[in-house]
Amino acid sequence: MKRYYFLLLALCFTALASAQIDRSKAPASGPAPKVSIGEYESFTLKNGLKVLVVENNKIPQLNISLNIVRDPLLEGDKSSYTHIAGELWGKATEKRNAKQLSEETDFIGANMRTSSTYAGISGLSKFKNQLMEILSDVVLHPSFPKDEFDKIILQTKSGLHTSQSDPASIMNNLRNVTLFGSQHPYGDVITETTVDNITVDDCKNYYHTYIHPNNAILVIVGDITLQEAKTLTEKYLGKWKSGKTPKHEYAVPTQPQGRKVVFSNKDAAPQASIQVSYPIDYHIGMPDQLALNIANQILGGGDFQAKLLKNLREDKGYTYGSYSRISADQLPHAGIFSAFAEVKTNTADSAVTEILKEMQNMANAEFSDEDIRRVKKTWAGQFSRSLEDPATIAQFAYAIERHKLPKDYYSTFLQRLENVSRDEIIAASKKYFHPENAYILVVTDRSMKAQLARLATDGQVSELDHYGKPVAERAKISADVTSEKIIKTYLQAIGGVEKLKNIKDMTVKSTMNMQGMTIENSYKYLISPEKPMFMLEVFLAGNVMQKMVFDGEKAIIAAGGATQTIEGEKAAQMKEQAYPILELEFDKLGIKPTLEGIEKINGRDAYKLKTTIGEASTYSFYDVENGLKVKSVGNSNGASQEVTFEDYRPTESGLVYPFLNKTNVQGMPIEIKVTQLDVNTGLKAEDFK
Repeated sequence: MKRYYFLLLALCFTALASAQIDRSKAPASGPAPKVSIGEYESFTLKNGLKVLVVENNKIPQLNISLNIVRDPLLEGDKSSYTHIAGELWGKATEKRNAKQLSEETDFIGANMRTSSTYAGISGLSKFKNQLMEILSDVVLHPSFPKDEFDKIILQTKSGLHTSQSDPASIMNNLRNVTLFGSQHPYGDVITETTVDNITVDDCKNYYHTYIHPNNAILVIVGDITLQEAKTLTEKYLGKWKSGKTPKHEYAVPTQPQGRKVVFSNKDAAPQASIQVSYPIDYHIGMPDQLALNIANQILGGGDFQAKLLKNLREDKGYTYGSYSRISADQLPHAGIFSAFAEVKTNTADSAVTEILKEMQNMANAEFSDEDIRRVKKTWAGQFSRSLEDPATIAQFAYAIERHKLPKDYYSTFLQRLENVSRDEIIAASKKYFHPENAYILVVTDRSMKAQLARLATDGQVSELDHYGKPVAERAKISADVTSEKIIKTYLQAIGGVEKLKNIKDMTVKSTMNMQGMTIENSYKYLISPEKPMFMLEVFLAGNVMQKMVFDGEKAIIAAGGATQTIEGEKAAQMKEQAYPILELEFDKLGIKPTLEGIEKINGRDAYKLKTTIGEASTYSFYDVENGLKVKSVGNSNGASQEVTFEDYRPTESGLVYPFLNKTNVQGMPIEIKVTQLDVNTGLKAEDFK
């Protein structure tokens, strides 16, 4: 009977509790908990090497990473030498050449990587002794082989060649030089000249000067016990001798007074890269760090409710995405605020105006409590999910040691996040968002300079080249030089108008190498006043990979078993491609080039002419001294395409033709070499099928 009494009593309490709950409303969230983050162990070897250990025996994996802690370095006329030293560091050792080192790591399924401030290896935990032995050999006994150095130099210069036309690379140089200057390590810019200045001895000197155990933190994560870690590190790294690492101080970057516009030209660019940026004093662990991060997330942190994305994408339709970013740094005032987007060229000035407006709106506290709630909720979820990965605990451990943070810095994260007030976010917005004092950085076609000048407080635009160097004042053009004379000189230089008009058909064959494959191209032209025709065939291993035929009215493109026909206005725009020497047909086609000035191409002055056909513009450059066309920049399928013309040779027909063209395809530098050129071989219309 008693058991039924207690059951009835329990039901009564339940009914009473239910009567007091308003189920029409979601229950209020409780206070954020202090998170229990997995523990890490630490110890220090006698040589000063700090070791952090995160044990996780759920998976038989081990990750060992050595992190070098040093001041940033001003590299100057050897810019990139620390990067190259870091790569070379891990290529070979005194007892293992590059091939042996690669084979040994591959044999045990390991991965190893080095940089100027890092050396790490990962693999199965059953090979923990081998992993630590290989890593210690790389760390203690690098051999810096000259042949590997030469490969790295070649790869670096190849990448630089591509970056000259890459808007993101140009913007990176533009920002670093503008915000920090040449006397700050973050103002260093890599050029072919600085890479050529680097030697193997520079790499060795870097290693001996900065790679010491007493300025390093070793992080071990995975299937290993603390005692095993102590035994391995003492065995393999205990004899590593400590050293004295130089300290460096630099001038503190300052925020500009007023808005300053800095521009870099990219001819025929269909898009503009825009960025509002300036240095800020922002470092990990500062009191208003979370408030600033929340403010930045509301402004342009990446979700679809961010102010910049809603404005520039959804409302104005200027871009697919616009974002803002804050970057912390250990040096004073060397953090960076930036708000950026890729927009249509003719909207560059308008897009910048909208970015500045949204920055001001944040400083004016024009954001809602719902904005704050959304960001906090998203971050709390992301933070909680990240704790499932043992690597996260290792990252937290490293950050605590590296930046001297409180031991409970991450376990109290959710509490601190919840406690950030609206007033604190407003204060951070006012402190860090300064649309009235900012650098406005733009990479696009020079035709936009006049509009961009109106954004500057002083109405001026500073122009830098793709390496961030000031653009020299362009040479003045003599009053008697006209676009017509430049074209006439060019036609004379390649054989003369009379000889060129005698060309009735032409066949040009060439080869190029892409990703180890040799691709052959065959162009055929049938020159007719009313109905010019051309055909392009692309061969791989003797087989036609792609074919395009233009019969004067329509184009047929065949590739991969599919065929596409292009007619109407789009086909009419292809007519210009049917002429091997388009300049000879300018008058007939009604093309009137405009003279844009003189620029340096490969160190030589060249006249710059702009031609517009339909909505597409092309810039062509003609050497001032010899009249030859040396470069052409235009749009192809919405992307800027640049081609340089070299190795001009006279042919039997009297035509002087460039036998080497250089361009890039999807970031890869490509050389197209002419192997055969035939003129007036009797091609007929039926040959173009």
